[in-house]
Amino acid sequence: MEHNEIKKLISSYHEGVLNSSQKRQVEEHIAACNECRNEFEEMRKFEEVMDKMELKQPPQEMWQVYWSSVYNRLERRIGWIFLSIGAIILLFFGGYKMVEGIIQDPTIPLLLKFGILAVLAGLVVLLVSIGRERIFVRKRERYKEVMK
Repeated sequence: MEHNEIKKLISSYHEGVLNSSQKRQVEEHIAACNECRNEFEEMRKFEEVMDKMELKQPPQEMWQVYWSSVYNRLERRIGWIFLSIGAIILLFFGGYKMVEGIIQDPTIPLLLKFGILAVLAGLVVLLVSIGRERIFVRKRERYKEVMK
């Protein structure tokens, strides 16, 4: 095997995934090549250090704070979704009641009625979206105290 191929196999050797003939070839090459022997030893030392390392477990209080913040964010998002849906339904119903006479008039074409309802639905969704965005922007305004 070539020198570069052996270098590629050094980490596999330490991981124990080489077959016996590959393992023997790596060992023979390492015995004759100083560069590969040094790399092999560095990899062995690295593996030893990695085996000794342990992940630090966060304290239980940290997990409780983390999960409560996840639940709070989830609850708020669900709350905003329901608030938005409710506002859309109420505003759409109010708008429908305003144009109910036009919608129920049999002389007005059906396409015009659908157009009016589509415009009304679009306005309602935009109104709720803009209102919600204004609330979020006002809460997160970084330059509140800066005079304009």
